[in-house]
Order: sequence, then structure tokens, then C-alpha cells
Amino acid sequence: MRTIAALELADCRRIAAAAEAMAAQHQASVSLAICDGGGHPLLVVRLDGASPSSTAVAMAKARMAALNGKPTADQEAAINGPRPALLQLAGVFKEGAVAMGGGLPLLHSDTCIGGVGISGMTPELDGAIAAAAAAALQGQPG
Repeated sequence: MRTIAALELADCRRIAAAAEAMAAQHQASVSLAICDGGGHPLLVVRLDGASPSSTAVAMAKARMAALNGKPTADQEAAINGPRPALLQLAGVFKEGAVAMGGGLPLLHSDTCIGGVGISGMTPELDGAIAAAAAAALQGQPG
């Protein structure tokens, strides 16, 4: 048997603060979502000016990253290239999950313990904000 780390509210707040700081630097109106390793929501924030639909998309990106343990941008690239069958993953998960850039798995000791999803801007900016958020879990500067 092994012990698996779990995200706590303090972790989620640190991750969200890093995402909010990066979004502010870029004047980005985004939503951010953090979920646990099972894809269940832990924290969802819609920044001022972000589209209402961006909250659902951010959660779907976070869920896909957590359940698949891979960046959603990599999954999007695979779907657009050699692996269109990966489109079926969202249906397998039975809840909203999308393979669009802006979602990253949250790792602890090489184990996926959750996911972060950012939605509202370009895939590149969403991804950069997600990277800053994920780095905050590791105590790294965004």
C-alpha cells in the first residue's frame, strides 16, 4: 500500500494566487479551476471581466489534465495530429473534460494529485498562466 498526497485548501489558494498574479501581469480576464486527482472541483475563480462560459471550460481543462495526467495542450496536439481517437476521452470520463491548451496536471513526487485549468484568453496565454499556477505548488517562482 502507498500513501498519496492530497491537495489542501491552502495549496489551492497558493496555486490560485499565482494564476491571478500572472493574469494581472498580462491584463488577462480568465477563469481558473483546480481539481483533485479524481477530477472533483476544489476551487473555481472567475476573474473580473472573464466570460461566464470560461468557468466551465477551465474546470473541464483541469479535469482532463488530472484524469489523464498530461497537459491538455499535448492532448490537443495529438488529437489534431496522429491520435484523433483521443477525442473519445471526454465521453469516457462522463463529465466535462476537454483537450484544449490551458490545463496542467498537478504533480507531487511524480504522482498526479490534481489539475489546474485556465480559460478565457489564447491557448498560449492560458497555458502560461496554468504553468505559473502549477509552479506555485512546487514552491517555484511563476
